[in-house]
Amino acid sequence: MKPWLGLLCALWLAGPAVAAPYMVSKRVDLRQALDDLTLAASNHEMSLVKVQPIDSALVKRGYDNPHVRIAFVGNETAVRWAEAADPRLLNLLPIRLSLVQRGDEVVVIADDLAPWAQEFKDSPGAPLLKALEAEIKSLLDEFVRQ
Repeated sequence: MKPWLGLLCALWLAGPAVAAPYMVSKRVDLRQALDDLTLAASNHEMSLVKVQPIDSALVKRGYDNPHVRIAFVGNETAVRWAEAADPRLLNLLPIRLSLVQRGDEVVVIADDLAPWAQEFKDSPGAPLLKALEAEIKSLLDEFVRQ
């Protein structure tokens, strides 16, 4: 793997310095993690909308496999509520989760929505943003319990 690509991947996975993501891990492979995530989402009246296999695109181009998937989970009700409260909230839906295989465990990372709180401070969408943040935490807890 090219040294600059490794650095770029590390920076991308690290995310912004100010936003601490929600992160959980468990000892499973990526396939089982996706199954467990799908079940956890279902228990929260959500569904797995899309899985984006980042690693296959890199491998096709001759790079090492970083063992990363991006999963999107959500439901239609959240989209309708966001649209009614403040359409800018649609930028945060469906919920984006990064799954990274590290040895014999998978780490699931969700974006921290706290930096968005200032953007929606005086918006009717503020309570929905807080609810979405709580839902992400609960979903990740459910994933670990699966």
